[in-house]
Amino acid sequence: MISIDYRQFYVIEEPDSDFDVPRADRDFASGNPVLVTPGEITICSEVQWHYAPVTLCRASADVGLPPLADQWALLDSVEYRPVYHGGMRVLGCTTGPATPEVRLELSPGRTYTVHVYAKGREDAHARWEEYLADDVSEDDKEAEDDDSEDGEFDDFHEQVFEEYLIVFVPLGYQEAPQPADRPR
Repeated sequence: MISIDYRQFYVIEEPDSDFDVPRADRDFASGNPVLVTPGEITICSEVQWHYAPVTLCRASADVGLPPLADQWALLDSVEYRPVYHGGMRVLGCTTGPATPEVRLELSPGRTYTVHVYAKGREDAHARWEEYLADDVSEDDKEAEDDDSEDGEFDDFHEQVFEEYLIVFVPLGYQEAPQPADRPR
């Protein structure tokens, strides 16, 4: 489960300071739901802030994916080239790693087509606004008789507005990224 904040979350390659990787700004103005920069894939949500289940997987180029149910929509297919060692993980923009942690090991000597699928996205924003409107009226009632224990999640944590499936399919080969040649 990832906490999405500012309408985004990342699938990031574990950085390694021994490598020289150029930083690039994400082009949010493009309106694309999936943005690729060196070492990072940014997925843009339809909801400002929420928790979302995220699955990372790898599929064979020969076999491909089995058909997904009708509720899943392909957001985008992009090319990803590992720039470090290929260790991918899911991170929130302000909240850190997914809980439980979501990881996938890629071969740094391969390139990948990344298919990003979402479920529930078509009406996620409307359901989120409806939930918030209902929650405001419930807050008035609960303020009078609040007996919840500290540390418990409220039901917002359990609301699912969107789900994501991110599939890496080998595309081609590249020379595996090498650490920078620096004096030690």
